Amino acid sequence: MCAMKEVTFFSDDAKSKESAQQLGQEISLLSRLSHPNIVQYYGSETVDDKLYIYSEYVSGGSIYKLLQEYGRFGEIAFHSYTQEILSGLAYLHAKNTVHRDIKGANILVDPNGHVKLADFGMAKHITGRSCPLSFKGSPYWMAPEVIKNSNGCNLAVDLWTLGCTVLEMATTKPPWSQYEGVDIQTSIDMLDILECLTDFFSYILPSSPKVAAMFKIGNSKELPTIPDHLSEEGKDFVRQCLQRNPLHRPTAARLLEHPFVRNAVPLERPSLSSEPEPPPAVTNAVRSMVWT
Repeated sequence: MCAMKEVTFFSDDAKSKESAQQLGQEISLLSRLSHPNIVQYYGSETVDDKLYIYSEYVSGGSIYKLLQEYGRFGEIAFHSYTQEILSGLAYLHAKNTVHRDIKGANILVDPNGHVKLADFGMAKHITGRSCPLSFKGSPYWMAPEVIKNSNGCNLAVDLWTLGCTVLEMATTKPPWSQYEGVDIQTSIDMLDILECLTDFFSYILPSSPKVAAMFKIGNSKELPTIPDHLSEEGKDFVRQCLQRNPLHRPTAARLLEHPFVRNAVPLERPSLSSEPEPPPAVTNAVRSMVWT
């Protein structure tokens, strides 16, 4: 069984052509990846004006969906999920590939409690020290250097978003959620708001929640709030990820040795809730079509 994504193209539409080019780049990248913590790409085919992409079917749902259903994760799940996300990132980074959109909605959990990185639509292969920056991302998880358009999309971007994702798992909300007011799961094209950013950055906090969060991340030296219930090792791990200077963030491979994840025990099944009772059975959250 595998998941199937169907995309329809319109030959006379410029945006459709751009989407086709981006999908081609994504397919080319995915075809070179094979790791237990990355959703496996199986193949694709074009039939008339439709593109069909086949990939591994992960029935457990995304971390985002599980957080909405069961609340914040317990410490055991924290350790295991974070370790496996890092393992996938270390593999990607060893191939000079940056994901650029790590967040709960893009991390799937299989029925055995193992996580898999998904949605590589923003991923880039870096041929030099960094790749040219494109203004795309999920605002609440976005690294300061991306917002400020500095240093390009180097690998350290993924470590910032990982720290944000750990906070998401700890609280069910992304960092800077006080600015939340719209659908936080939507990845946006930042070019649409760049003009607004330019107008407001110099003198006033913008009223738009997404732009306000980006203003805070890009200009403040403060860290997002780290919850008290997170262990001291967990707090240190988050601080390591959320260093504002990307050159100061540890690599994914180095963070695998951090005490917070070094001795993580793989889960036999999803351990989602911090409550003593086990959660209900995990339901299928994958909305894509299924091909067998």
